[in-house]
Amino acid sequence: MTAESPELSSIRSTDEDKPVDVEATAEIGNVTEKKDPNLVEYDGPDDPGNPQNFSTVKKVYIAGNLAMLTCMSTFASSVMSPGVSDIAIEFGVSAEVAILSTALFVLGFAVGPMAFGPASEVVGRKYPMTVGVFVFAIFAIPVAVAKNAATIFVCRFIAGVFGAAPLAISGGTLADIFDPISRGIAVAGFASATFLGPVLGPIVGGFITMSHLGWRWTQWLTLILALFFLLVYFFTVPETYAPVLLTRRAKKLRRETGNMALHSLTSERKIKISDMGRIYVLKPWIMLIQEPILALITLYLGFIYGFLYLCFEAFPITFQEKRGWNKGVGALPFLAITVGVLVGVALIIFHTKTRVQRQMNERGAVAPEERLVPMMLGSFLLPIGMFWFACAFSSSRSSSLGLFTD
Repeated sequence: MTAESPELSSIRSTDEDKPVDVEATAEIGNVTEKKDPNLVEYDGPDDPGNPQNFSTVKKVYIAGNLAMLTCMSTFASSVMSPGVSDIAIEFGVSAEVAILSTALFVLGFAVGPMAFGPASEVVGRKYPMTVGVFVFAIFAIPVAVAKNAATIFVCRFIAGVFGAAPLAISGGTLADIFDPISRGIAVAGFASATFLGPVLGPIVGGFITMSHLGWRWTQWLTLILALFFLLVYFFTVPETYAPVLLTRRAKKLRRETGNMALHSLTSERKIKISDMGRIYVLKPWIMLIQEPILALITLYLGFIYGFLYLCFEAFPITFQEKRGWNKGVGALPFLAITVGVLVGVALIIFHTKTRVQRQMNERGAVAPEERLVPMMLGSFLLPIGMFWFACAFSSSRSSSLGLFTD
């Protein structure tokens, strides 16, 4: 007969005739161990303090606010593109060098998430977002008053780094408040903001640049929009990261009850800089190398975003140089891309509410690959549209034919 462990013998001898409180115990292996009575957690699945239990209206408002911050940040990346020729003339640089005002901003988008991603997992979503958007807004000022091209390039890069905060943090916030089905719809809306912003930038920037205001006012507008949306976010959107919320709850209960033993799970952890570097900086790159699916999707998305920014240089040649449209009207064809993005979002929502929802109801879970069906359709339509656009504008055919491909 197998010998009985001392722990199990002790439990049976002392509590043999006592009823077991199921909610206050946790089974580990063959030993029933009492849960820590001083551990602060949510009060059941319906706890109103849990962001997952926010009202639908509140969740939609938070998602909309994040979408506006993201749209504003990506809008700033391209709003200067119509003024590239003016910058080149004013500061005596080539057009290729002047394009760095956009390229370096987008490069900042690639650097920023490596800082804001880890920060949002340590101190919560709200403070990194607030700091990022505020610094991003402030660095629009030196660009607006720049006396040389170097100032523009350096400050645009820094603005891009901090402007990446909404891109890096919004996804985590949406995961904090939405269930898997609703999250798919919310992420589709968020993703649309990452494309609508860059598309709207040249339209607004084109009309500003050709007016008496000039290209510098694209930065003053960026400053105004960033500070406005930041104030709305700061005063109306709550923290949503559960570990931070529970740590705050434990601190409040300690103050109210005098029980200094009350704590949350995260308050016990000692965060080391080396651990942050390993988990949040090195691990994504390791996964990128070791996971072919992740690597391919990342490369594909990078290509799509690169192609979008390539249009910012191709459209002026097509519509302004060849057809003689001014900077404002010449940017209006970007509205065709806007329509395409909205149609794509509608397709994703339809797919989520039908196929994905049905599988969730039947199986209780959805394979991640099911989310890729709309992307697979888009991957076939994209090259068709690219060739159609090239053929339509390589001759004197109607502009509307080429715009339809966008």
